[in-house]
Amino acid sequence: MDNNVLCSVIAVDCVPNDPVDIRCGGPTMLGFDFAVKENETEEMIDYIIDCLKEHHVPLVNIFVSGKVNKPVDKVWTKETIEKEIIKDASYLKSENNMSYSYKYYRD
Repeated sequence: MDNNVLCSVIAVDCVPNDPVDIRCGGPTMLGFDFAVKENETEEMIDYIIDCLKEHHVPLVNIFVSGKVNKPVDKVWTKETIEKEIIKDASYLKSENNMSYSYKYYRD
């Protein structure tokens, strides 16, 4: 019996990362990646936006970055998403106060 479910991966970019960390291979943006049931994607995007606002976590961008199959017990729910946002809220807000400036170059 297959207990996997098709999920959308919702990428949530909250704040710019430290340029030193980026040079060492870290991500450009700090935030979250949530794998949610595909049929709940739009509802979960709205929920994530509301949850970030409620906990005063900045939001730069939110989008679906892909699709994956996940075991049912590894799929993010509203409850687990909010717990994760609360857990990282202070850190993300403090990083946002660092005001890292970036220069983007086009080839």
